[in-house]
Amino acid sequence: MASGIQQWRRFTFFDKEIVKRKDGKALEDFKKIKVIASTSTNGAGDGQLIFGCDDGSLCVLNRDYEANHIHSFDTSLDLLAHSVGDTLIAIGMDVNETKQTIKIWKTDKPLVEKENTEPAKIISVLPNEHPNSKICAVAITDRHIALGCLNGAIYFFGSNDLIKEKRYKFSPPFYQAESPITSLAFAEENKQFSDLILYATTESTVVSFRLVQTTPPVGISAAVAVANSVSSTLTSTLRDRRPFHITAHQQPVAQFKTTNLETSIGCAPGCAVLAQSELDDEQQFVIANSLGVFSYVRDDKRLGLAIEGEKSAVHWWFNYLITVTKGNSKSVSMNKTKLQSNILSQLTANQTTTELQTLAVYDTNPQLTAYSIGMASIQCVLNEWGYIHILTGDGDLHRLIERDLHSRLRLLFRTNCYQLALQLAKKNRTSKEGMAEIFKQFGDYLYGKNEYETATDQYCKTIGFLEPSYVIKKFLDSQHIDHLTRYLEELHREKLANVDHTTLLLNCYTKHPDRINRLAQFIGLNEISSSTADVDLTFDVDIAIDVCRQANYLDEALALSAKYRRHDKYIKIQCENKKDYDKALTYIQTLKFDDALQAFRNYGKTLIREQPKLTTKLLKQLNPTPQQIEQEQLPESLINLFMNNPDELLDYLEYAVKQYPSEHLGSSVYDTILELLLQKYSKIQDIKERDRLSQQILSLLQNPKIGIDVTRAMVVCQKYNFKPGVICLYDKARLYQQILQYQMENKDDDEIVATCRKYGDEDPQLWIQALSYFSKLKRADGCRKEIQQILKYIDEKDLLSPLLVIQTLSNNESTSLDLLKDYLIRKLRTEQEQIEKDQTEVRRFRQESEFYVQKIKQLETDPILCQDPKCSACKMDLDIPCVHFFCEHSFHEHCAYAVESPNSTEITYECPLCSGDNRKWLGLINSQRADKDIHETFHRELDSHQDKFGVIAEFLGHRLFDKE
Repeated sequence: MASGIQQWRRFTFFDKEIVKRKDGKALEDFKKIKVIASTSTNGAGDGQLIFGCDDGSLCVLNRDYEANHIHSFDTSLDLLAHSVGDTLIAIGMDVNETKQTIKIWKTDKPLVEKENTEPAKIISVLPNEHPNSKICAVAITDRHIALGCLNGAIYFFGSNDLIKEKRYKFSPPFYQAESPITSLAFAEENKQFSDLILYATTESTVVSFRLVQTTPPVGISAAVAVANSVSSTLTSTLRDRRPFHITAHQQPVAQFKTTNLETSIGCAPGCAVLAQSELDDEQQFVIANSLGVFSYVRDDKRLGLAIEGEKSAVHWWFNYLITVTKGNSKSVSMNKTKLQSNILSQLTANQTTTELQTLAVYDTNPQLTAYSIGMASIQCVLNEWGYIHILTGDGDLHRLIERDLHSRLRLLFRTNCYQLALQLAKKNRTSKEGMAEIFKQFGDYLYGKNEYETATDQYCKTIGFLEPSYVIKKFLDSQHIDHLTRYLEELHREKLANVDHTTLLLNCYTKHPDRINRLAQFIGLNEISSSTADVDLTFDVDIAIDVCRQANYLDEALALSAKYRRHDKYIKIQCENKKDYDKALTYIQTLKFDDALQAFRNYGKTLIREQPKLTTKLLKQLNPTPQQIEQEQLPESLINLFMNNPDELLDYLEYAVKQYPSEHLGSSVYDTILELLLQKYSKIQDIKERDRLSQQILSLLQNPKIGIDVTRAMVVCQKYNFKPGVICLYDKARLYQQILQYQMENKDDDEIVATCRKYGDEDPQLWIQALSYFSKLKRADGCRKEIQQILKYIDEKDLLSPLLVIQTLSNNESTSLDLLKDYLIRKLRTEQEQIEKDQTEVRRFRQESEFYVQKIKQLETDPILCQDPKCSACKMDLDIPCVHFFCEHSFHEHCAYAVESPNSTEITYECPLCSGDNRKWLGLINSQRADKDIHETFHRELDSHQDKFGVIAEFLGHRLFDKE
């Protein structure tokens, strides 16, 4: 069914101009010649326009429109065709030839080059060979040739290389039509597998032939096997005319599957073309006649356009269909003989007509007329270099230049043809941004015509490129609420909505009669499955929850939070909006450890304030692993939640200490427990409970396994005035002076003496401090009892001289002399006894000194008589040799110690009984003498030590400062 082309909109997508040479001068080459046939090289050889002239020559135009003439035929040129590749074929008559001659050129290089002006292949048909009728149609690929004749016969030849092939043999025609062949065209659907279709037309039929591959017999060359030749001997020459006689051999016959596409309509010569779509690369065979334009793909009829008028030519350029229609079509009845005589005249592309012709350029997608113009005597139409070239009968060459896409779209916008603009932009692969701009203008146009529904459709297609506020402003009126809702829903499906868009959409739902269901449907609460793994969300869940909460749709917000596991938002709504803390805690109880812990950190203070017992219970039920305890720093990180609930905090921490491994608990846990116990201790009045807490606190402080912070513990014990704790900590740190000082500050007189008794052996200075304390204490009894106890200990340990004791006690006015009577008597008696003892020792030392002086003198002056007959070591009788010493000990020579002198060979002997003491005293003397010379060591030690006097005293002992 042909569609009416009269309804297509007409536009001017092309600009026409007369072609001039590069130097700006007009082309004069076509003024005196007539063009019989024409073709272009489809970009081969940098693109060439080739015209077959009535004198048998070829006129070739290069890209600069410079013309060059090539002699091709002596008499006339009949047909001209070019393959999709780089092969040109021309058919004409030469002198002394009875049949037409076939000439082939390669156009991979310009034809005007010297080595390419002559044909690469010349095929002369002998008089007694096929084809036996005049050739009126030709089709060519780089590997195949098809010839159509006036008698309706079609011949075919194939080869891997048409130029190098030497065995051109045409068998009888594989198809015989009842009328002359008007056009032929090859369609190669799959070049790799040689999927070849040949289309053929007559004035009344359209036929397609699909080549059926045959297997060549063994021994035939590869070129002959691929080429599906037919019989009839030809003479082949290569760039000359010498006959080439073919030897007899058997070749496979090409077979075709024939399909009659049309049996009642056909087309005139020049009114068929092979078209290839740029969008899908589909090849279509297009014919044009007085009924319209029709296209075929393989065995199917695809398109029919009712273009009125008698067609003289049809062409295809990219996606454009070009037709040339006669202005005054006349129906002429002619018989078959007359048609055969006039068929060649029709091949001249209307070379003799002077009537007005219409050239139209149609775009089949979108369906519009891109250009239309009336011109006189159009000889031919060629496409090359991105232009449509038109040669008219007066010799002028025109070209149509397609306007850019922006200009074409502007023409469509001006006439409100937005549908056509969309199709045109899509066909030209316009960017998404460009398409969105067209949708916007189309939507504005429809909105202005009050077609709001279709306008919304167009606006929805701009999502992602057009600012949503532009569309929202247009539909803010209440009467457009449905359109606004639909646009906003689409915006959410594209996941480009923000919180304001979601808020606006929810507000639209509130004005809808079925608001609850629409809202539930939008946020997905009506879905049966609770799993969200495969749900393709059309909105941001977090934004939807926040908006529902702000709009007071709390139940929907809670359901959405629970469904999509937004735990934080669920608990926040329960705590801050609904004040339902029990449900919040129940929800937390269902969470995993990490989520539950995060929930307690975020909302634990509120939950403990409102539900302290239940919240503490849930915290105990967390049951973390040792690794989680260490990573999350439990329970230290949760202490801040209980700032206003110390009892619950103490309960939780005591539980944690019992249940959690001690190596993962920090000192801050025990410090907090201590402070909480002290705080509780300070508030309780019950004596038994205070004693219990006191024992608990002391146990905590005395526990050696707990790494408690002593400084912090001391501060809190002093803060809450827990004296046992302070003393315990001082005792733990062996700070006995501080214990006594603390008791003195608190005037614990009884405890002071007890402390001195407990720690006095380790630190006797405690007794002296206690005496000083009591000596200054003003009390009615003068601290008699305490002072007597202290004086007794001082006397026993001799800690102070009596004079210092008297000076210390003189500070207390209430202290009487009788308090010191016993102490002084006892001290004087002791001193007297010591004096007498010392005097006795002095007398003894003097006697010994006198004895040793006399002994030395005797040794120096008087001989020593060794009267002991026995050896002092072995107690055996002495015999010679023996050794006698000044100490009056005698030894066998072998029993005495022999000492070799390092400075001489003389051997000396030492008394074995006295040598040990002698060496000791000699070593001490030598050491003192050696130390006298270490002045540098003294200065170094003096500089490096803070206790200068101690260093000096040490070196004085070494006799460093003795005079020589």
